[in-house]
Amino acid sequence: MSAQATSQDAREHKPYHDRGNEFRRKSSQYSYPTAGDWGESSRPNTSYDTLYDALWNAKVSYNESEANRFIPFDRLHVAKDRGLVEKALEDGHTPKDQIPGLVAKICSDDTQPNGVSFFRIFAVLVLCEKTKFIHKFVEREINDSHLPLPKAEINGGVIAFINHRHNSEVSEQDLAYIFGNGSEWRQPALNAFNLYQWWANAPFFDRPDGVIPHYLLEASDVLPLIERRTHPDLDELHPDVRELVLEGGFGDVFIAKLHQSHYNIKNEAYDSPSQSFAIKRLKSSNENEFKQEVDALKKHNYSITNHLIPLLATIEKVQVNGAVQYYFLFPKANGDLRYLWRTKFGASPGKILEQWTAGQCLGLSRALSMLHHDQTVGGRDNQPIYGRHGDIKAANILWFSKSRDSGPEGWRLVLSDFGLMRFHRVFSISAETAGRLKKTLTYQAPEFEIRRAKVSRKSDIWAFGCTLLEFATCYISGFQAAEEEFPSARAMSDRRLEKVSEDKFYRMTDDGEGAELKPGVRDWIARLRNHSRCSGFFRDFLDLIEHRMLLVEVDQRPTAFEVSKTLEALIERYWRLSPGNVSIEQEMARWQGLHA
Repeated sequence: MSAQATSQDAREHKPYHDRGNEFRRKSSQYSYPTAGDWGESSRPNTSYDTLYDALWNAKVSYNESEANRFIPFDRLHVAKDRGLVEKALEDGHTPKDQIPGLVAKICSDDTQPNGVSFFRIFAVLVLCEKTKFIHKFVEREINDSHLPLPKAEINGGVIAFINHRHNSEVSEQDLAYIFGNGSEWRQPALNAFNLYQWWANAPFFDRPDGVIPHYLLEASDVLPLIERRTHPDLDELHPDVRELVLEGGFGDVFIAKLHQSHYNIKNEAYDSPSQSFAIKRLKSSNENEFKQEVDALKKHNYSITNHLIPLLATIEKVQVNGAVQYYFLFPKANGDLRYLWRTKFGASPGKILEQWTAGQCLGLSRALSMLHHDQTVGGRDNQPIYGRHGDIKAANILWFSKSRDSGPEGWRLVLSDFGLMRFHRVFSISAETAGRLKKTLTYQAPEFEIRRAKVSRKSDIWAFGCTLLEFATCYISGFQAAEEEFPSARAMSDRRLEKVSEDKFYRMTDDGEGAELKPGVRDWIARLRNHSRCSGFFRDFLDLIEHRMLLVEVDQRPTAFEVSKTLEALIERYWRLSPGNVSIEQEMARWQGLHA
């Protein structure tokens, strides 16, 4: 990946009103048998003798709530089984001469160019036990693409229709023709139709090249979830990320499994085999705030491969009270960086893991450089801020693995949580406003406390340096050292604050006008340098961290782009030019292929 980003990398954020039905129809992965093609071995729900039983027992929900029920597409297609359709029409007293033509319409192939289908409407009518009315839909050419229909209510003996915000146009004359004057469709049947049409119309999620789809949904739309967890597995989350990421001021995040027939998002080599995704719900219903967060995530072609969390889709869902709820769909990671350290970094990490660590730190620095857009401003930090992360730490770096059992060659670290970026896009943050920003105190840069100091992109460099120092500690001395010993070594009282112990990496000077790197941090780095596992690469890596990234003087810190160039040079020096060590060069060649 080149550190240089272009405007062509940005994705289009495009609205879709059809719940992804066009994506589903064009997806070869979900082309189902039609019109008599069902064999005994392929017919779904073969234990049911009627289409009603097959459909009723096909509904799923991640909980017991009726509001979350839906019929998955792969099961809904039983409504195209010729034998069951014929029997349902006969049982519904459909005139025999109409049955062949209706069967042909219902069981048609909706993947053909015109895309017209009636099987979902027929499924709804079957569940309502109103199958004979299908001929009215066919006559007026009201097909599956018109779902959901407006809600029908009987008022004073007359059926009235309540339009949804985004429903397809169906005239009231056509609706009145279908539902009549209330003599054949009583209110319970109308209520059933309104409920079941949502069961048969759950969205389908796709991510076309160059597009971030924006799904416009109604209050009654059912997300195709088969499992939902408010919190990821506790052992996969570091404690300090729970409040800031899962229940922070900007949104809630939950892990959800989408039904396999309701998505076709396979643009990455790191797809979750568990069908799980991370869904972030914004607490704010403000459209401008939503657009600002989307803008932060669509600037470039973010992907797991280039170490930036990709936004897969967005959802705009109207609530019952008329308010709008916004959602973001992201890939689910295997865990955060701290979880990786704890579970995968052994007591004696080998050379391959050292190379992988170097490569991932390089990739993350390039990702941060792309975020900062700092490649073209000559290393100066007095330009307008195009993006600042604002909360870099191990808990906001996600770990993806190509498979559960893969080693470092299948691992990738990804920078995540851009919720704060909208605060930092256009102008620098003054010292007066800096204190009000959400931040993790451990990785807080000194300029957040120094009077008249400017918070900028270089504040990310400090936090990144702290995180890289923890990374080096974990490799050289083990996870326990990174988790307990190092924090204890720097948890000393600030001179200004009696009896207050903090594990920040700096301390304020006596006059409160300046700061300095804590002696405990310098001593710790010296200890790492003297460790038997500290290689030449790591000694230079520690020099970069201590003498360039963890500088109190903001202007003297490097840009993320400069950090990436330094890491490139170190990798070139210690592996591509490592004399007489063929195995390392061979592994580095493989590594370069993975990280090109």
